[in-house]
Amino acid sequence: MDKSIEKKEKEKPEVISDEKKEKVPVGEGEKAKKKEKVEVKEVKKEEKIPAKEILGNINIVPEVIATIISRTVINIPGVAGLATQAKGGIGTLLGTKELEKGIKVDLVENKEVSTTISVILEYGSVIIQVAKEIQKKVKEELETKTGLKVTGVNVNVQGVHIEGLKK
Repeated sequence: MDKSIEKKEKEKPEVISDEKKEKVPVGEGEKAKKKEKVEVKEVKKEEKIPAKEILGNINIVPEVIATIISRTVINIPGVAGLATQAKGGIGTLLGTKELEKGIKVDLVENKEVSTTISVILEYGSVIIQVAKEIQKKVKEELETKTGLKVTGVNVNVQGVHIEGLKK
């Protein structure tokens, strides 16, 4: 007799719930409904929004990236400032309003970025160390603030600034 009861319990019809598409045994009553509600809440907590459900596209113009780079670079010890190529081939120090002119930004499909930064360093600083620090800091800042993948940070040292020397 026990075997026939077990067999009947195993043969209970199952209903698929609309909310969760989960099989729930019929006849469990309120216990099954409560269990279903708890599980639905847990699923919603773990639910992730696919990228396609974002409200729209996000575009970052190269000028914004250049601003982030310039603010990062000028705060690195050993950097006198950003530079631009003068007619004679010697870099000239840029003022604070035109810092972005010393930075070239290449943006690929708004996903990857590479940049070329022209700088003038302070006299006495170790050029290779300052250049590597520029690469490291710029990469960190861009990836943190924009979410873009940085594929390259090229540093061109255009000159050395000697404090107290007037032109």
